[in-house]
Formats: sequence, C-alpha cells, structure tokens
Amino acid sequence: MSLLEQWNAILEGKGLTQAQSEEFWNAYLAHEKGIYEDILSQKVENGVDTITGTVKSFGEKYELEPMLAIGFIDGIHTSLKEEPSLEEMTEESELNFTIDFEKLFLNMHKAKATWLHQIPLWNDILTKEQMKAIKAEYVSSVTVRVENKVGRNDPCPCGSGKKYKKCCIDKE
Repeated sequence: MSLLEQWNAILEGKGLTQAQSEEFWNAYLAHEKGIYEDILSQKVENGVDTITGTVKSFGEKYELEPMLAIGFIDGIHTSLKEEPSLEEMTEESELNFTIDFEKLFLNMHKAKATWLHQIPLWNDILTKEQMKAIKAEYVSSVTVRVENKVGRNDPCPCGSGKKYKKCCIDKE
C-alpha cells in the first residue's frame, strides 16, 4: 500500500474507533500547527519559501512518520506553485516545492482552519491589505447570491408596463 493510500485510509477513519480518530486528529492538528509555524518563521527569518529534501527527511525534521509527511504534503499541495503527484511518492522521493503563501492563506480559510490562518507570523508575511483582500475573496466564494426572481404577475422588468406573463416571460 502506498504512503498516500495509507494516509487516505486514516482520512476515511478505516480501522479506528470514533475515540481513536478524535485522539489522532487532535494530536495531528496540533502538530501540524507547529510545522506551519516553522515554515512561516523560515519565510520571515530567511526568506525560505520552499520545501526540500526527501519525504523521509521532511518527516524526520518534523517528527512525522513518512505516511504522515505525505499527509501534510497532501494538505498543502494546492498551495504549491506546482502541484506534486502524490500517488507515486515514496520515502525516498525528492521534494522541491515552492509555497505560494497567498494561496496558502486562502486555502486555510477555505479549510476553516482558524488555528492556522491566525498564526501571528502571517502579519510578517502578508500585509493587512493582502490578508483583508484574501479573506474577502474567500467570503465572496462561499456567499450564495440569490437573484430576485420576477413573478408572473409582477411588472415586466423591460419597462413596458405590462405584466411579466404577458410580455417577456417567453423570451427567457
């Protein structure tokens, strides 16, 4: 079974009780926050915006077994400038990914990962205006807009003065 298949089995909760699943996710998400804090601090302190090394070395750096390292990369892959092919990755696969931090911030909003997009280091990477624009983009993407529907007996929107059913209803 590939590393990605192992990760997907955890995502689906295979072989875990509800309590085990909750315990796993609570521990993983707290650990994940620490990894993001390190990645953000590397960007702030050294200008580093890449993930390099092998899957195994990345996992060792962040105290993750290789399957969980793939899980982390699966979580960040849509925020990379070039999306990797996760299906083929092994422990020895080379990583050389550039992170798009604006896209990462947006994706954290989309995932409703408040604990991640509220990390204070974001203030040193993105300006307040950028963060506000990204949040507005997110809100806009999830806002449902309902157009006013013209009723059959309402005045026609074309301005003819006739009822909609006697005027433009068949034109649409």
